[in-house]
Amino acid sequence: MAGGLALVLGVVVVVGVTWWRGDRPEAPLLAAGTNRPVNADTGSLGAQNSPSVVVSPMDPRSVVVAGRVDRPEFSATVRFSRDEGQTWSDARLALPPGQTRPFEPQLAFDGRGTLYVLFSTLEGPGITPNGLWLETSGDGGGTFSSPVRVADRLAYQARLVVDQASADVHVTWLQADPRSSTVTASGLGPPPNPVIMASSGDGGASFPRRAQVSDPRRRRVGAASPAIAPSGDLFVLYQDYGGDLADFEGLPGEIHEGAFSLVVSRSTDGGETFSDTGVADSTVVASERFLVFLPKFPSLAIDPRSGMLYVAWSDIRNGDADVFVRRSDDRGKTWSAPIRVDNAEDSPRQQQYLPKLAVAPDGRVDVLFLDRNDRDEQLRTTAVLSSSSDKGGSWNAVTVSDQAFDAGVGPRNVATDPGARVAETGTNLGLASTIDTVYAVWADGRRGSVERGQQDLFASTVRVVRG
Repeated sequence: MAGGLALVLGVVVVVGVTWWRGDRPEAPLLAAGTNRPVNADTGSLGAQNSPSVVVSPMDPRSVVVAGRVDRPEFSATVRFSRDEGQTWSDARLALPPGQTRPFEPQLAFDGRGTLYVLFSTLEGPGITPNGLWLETSGDGGGTFSSPVRVADRLAYQARLVVDQASADVHVTWLQADPRSSTVTASGLGPPPNPVIMASSGDGGASFPRRAQVSDPRRRRVGAASPAIAPSGDLFVLYQDYGGDLADFEGLPGEIHEGAFSLVVSRSTDGGETFSDTGVADSTVVASERFLVFLPKFPSLAIDPRSGMLYVAWSDIRNGDADVFVRRSDDRGKTWSAPIRVDNAEDSPRQQQYLPKLAVAPDGRVDVLFLDRNDRDEQLRTTAVLSSSSDKGGSWNAVTVSDQAFDAGVGPRNVATDPGARVAETGTNLGLASTIDTVYAVWADGRRGSVERGQQDLFASTVRVVRG
C-alpha cells in the first residue's frame, strides 16, 4: 500500500446540532475538520474497514491508525504520523516466519509511549487464523519488535487493552475448538466456544496467564471488548447471542427474532479469574444476519477519573436502528436506563449503527456512529460524533464526514445474505479522544461505486470548542 496524506487538520467547520435530555443543553460544542483518506487510493478492488486509532500519551502529535483489508486479498494496514496527521508513513510489521498476511490489527499505547499492535495471521484462502500475535514499537510505529505468539489456531475477534501505569497487556478473543471438524467458512461448531483472556506482566514479552472470561452457562458468545478501570480491575463486555443458532453456526435462516444480551465480566486479580458482574442490556434486537467471525462489536469505555462504565450499541427495538448508551457507577452491577444518543426526531428508515465509545481524560463521553438514510436510493450515509460532558444527560452532535457516501459500496456478506444491498463497513469504527481533540476514523465508499466496490478509511480531526 503506497503512502499518502491523511487526517490533515481541516479548515472546514461543521456546526453540530444539539440533542439532549434535561432542562438545558450542557454538551460540548464540536468543530469537525476536512476529511482526508487514511490510505492511498487502492483502486476498484480495494476495501478497508474496521479501523483502530490511538494517540501517544507522550506526544499528542503522534497518531497511529490500523485497519482491516478485505480486498484485493485479506490483509492489514498500519500507518503512523508524527505531526498530528498532516503527513503519514507506512508501518512495516515484523511478521512471523513464513507468514505473509496479517489481519484485523488492533492498537494500544501504554503510559510510557510504547505502541502495541495485535494481529492474526491467516491460513488457506479465507480468514481462518493460524495464530494471534503481538509486537511493540518504541518509536511510534517506525520499527517493531519480533512478534510474540499470544494464541494458536482459531482465535477469532481479538482485542487488547494495556494498563497505562504497569504496561500489563491483556488480550481477549473467541476460541473455537481447534479439534473440531465443524468450523466452516461461515460458522463455528457447537459450543463451547468461549471468550478467553491472556495476560502479560512483562509488557507483552510472554503471556503465561489465561482465563475464561465468558460464563460457561452462556453457550453462544462473542464480540468481547476489554477495558481497565482506575482501580486496576479488568472489565470485559461481551455479547450473549442466546438461541441464535443460525448466525453462530453459519446456517441458512432469517434474522434472529430473540433478544441478545450485553454482559459485563470483571476480574479483580489481574485476569486470573473472571465472573459476570451484571447485564448491561438484555433486550438487544438484531437488525441483520452476521458472520460470527466478524460481528459488529458493542463498545465499552471507562471514565479514567471516576471509574464510571459506559456501554454503547445499536438495535432496532424502536423499528429502525438507533444508538443507545447505558452507564454504571457500581462496577457494572446496576445500569442506567438506555440513553438514546442519536436524534430522537429523525425520520422512519433512518438507521444509526456501529457506535464506538471513548472517554476523554476530563470525563467527556464521545460516541461515533454511522447514520444511513434507507429512504434514499443511494443509501446516503454519514459519520456522526456525539459528545456529552454530563454523563449522558445532554449531547451535542456534529456530522464529521463532509461528504455522504453510498452504503452499498464495498464488500458484501454473501455468506449470510446473498442479496444484501448494504455493504459491510467492518466490525467497528475508530475513535480516540483527548481533552481538546477527537480523532474519528470510519470505512467510507465515496471514492467507489456499487459496481467498483472501493472502500477506504476516511478520517476527521474534531476540535472541542471551549466557551
